[in-house]
Amino acid sequence: MSDLIINVPHLQSVQQRLGSWVVAVVCWLLWVYFLVPIVTLTVWLLGVRQLTQEIRWFGGYKSLMELLELYGETILVIALLWLCWTALIAWLHRGDAAVALPPVSKADLCQSYGVDMAELTRCQASRRITVHFDEQGHIVHMEPDT
Repeated sequence: MSDLIINVPHLQSVQQRLGSWVVAVVCWLLWVYFLVPIVTLTVWLLGVRQLTQEIRWFGGYKSLMELLELYGETILVIALLWLCWTALIAWLHRGDAAVALPPVSKADLCQSYGVDMAELTRCQASRRITVHFDEQGHIVHMEPDT
């Protein structure tokens, strides 16, 4: 079975599904964690004074400015590290040229995917095709759209 799973989640292992679910939950929690202070500040700046106690609790305007300065410095450091990393990778791979692979013949395609030569020729002549797969992810049938 191929490692690539295209729109067939029932072919995923339990570990893949659990890992995907955990990553999604962690990302949503981080998103909410970082969004709550921005929403609180925006609502407070728009005049909802019910959040005044919460703003004072966190140190008020002066604390906000200190945090914004820290956030700005953090973003600047991350951007500089990213630029340095990008420049290093570009410098390390400056002599690498893309290697052109030889074209695959129709016979090789038919043999690799178990497709009939006439069906492959019809599908290559068509602008759009529909490919049907079995439970193991192998090609069962191809329908060229006319």
